[in-house]
Amino acid sequence: MGYVWLFFTIMFGVLEAVTVQIVSIWFAGGSVCAMIAYALGASEPVQIVVFVISSAVLLLLTRPFVKKMTKGQNVSTNADSLIGKTAVVTKKTDELGLLGEARVGGSVWTICSADGAPIEENEKVTVEKIEGVKLIVRK
Repeated sequence: MGYVWLFFTIMFGVLEAVTVQIVSIWFAGGSVCAMIAYALGASEPVQIVVFVISSAVLLLLTRPFVKKMTKGQNVSTNADSLIGKTAVVTKKTDELGLLGEARVGGSVWTICSADGAPIEENEKVTVEKIEGVKLIVRK
């Protein structure tokens, strides 16, 4: 059974190394704890319990810390400079204020109305935010 825990430790370690997110390091730690239990002569059911409990404890104790340390920073882009700018609508939105077009900063963008009101062609709007590839605008 010792080789099984060694295999799991290596497998979870490799899985952790090839993923972008932290997903399996706790199980690698649990496998190490189970391997130690094996070395101390524990039975297979006890080893499994040690694996499950130690993995859960590692997850619960370290997840908030890891989440805080790996929290991504918002990366500003050139598109962020459009927020607050005035745009001219080049294609009116539908009745729900969705899927129109506007020119701002020399580029044409798909727009959606922030309040759901339709916006007519040639109206001036203000860019409130960007969601994906759409500008959310308000009259």
